[in-house]
Amino acid sequence: MKKWILSLAVAGYLIAPQFVVAQDGDDDEAPETAVVTMSKFKVPFGEDRGKVMDYIERVTAPAARANPNVLGFYVLTHNYGADSRDVILVRVYSDFSKIEAPCGEPCRTWFEENFPEEGTPERDEISALGEVFGKYYARHSDEILTSHLDLAKQ
Repeated sequence: MKKWILSLAVAGYLIAPQFVVAQDGDDDEAPETAVVTMSKFKVPFGEDRGKVMDYIERVTAPAARANPNVLGFYVLTHNYGADSRDVILVRVYSDFSKIEAPCGEPCRTWFEENFPEEGTPERDEISALGEVFGKYYARHSDEILTSHLDLAKQ
């Protein structure tokens, strides 16, 4: 009987923790948040996966690092899980408006300084990698989440 009551109490806590844990601070103040986007797509292991990861390393990640609207950028792949083909691109923003905000000069400068010129073999290589990336990214799914930073470990 004691095990059943304990199990019910634990289940109740896990199901509705927002009702069990008291809130600190003024109720009128919204907690500081960050907005997190996740773009998930599947890339099978093999030659294509190498090309997709190369494109992410050479174009997607550096462009995200140059963008002042992006506070954090992560590329997640499986060590263990349901589908090892998953590639997840995570971006962290200070608020929802920054998701669609233009990057402006920092991105323009990055592309001018780092992207190969049209008609060069280097540009052809990046374009070929981009085509493989696009083949898989075209079927991606997006999620936008909010993280309450007062609950985070930083």
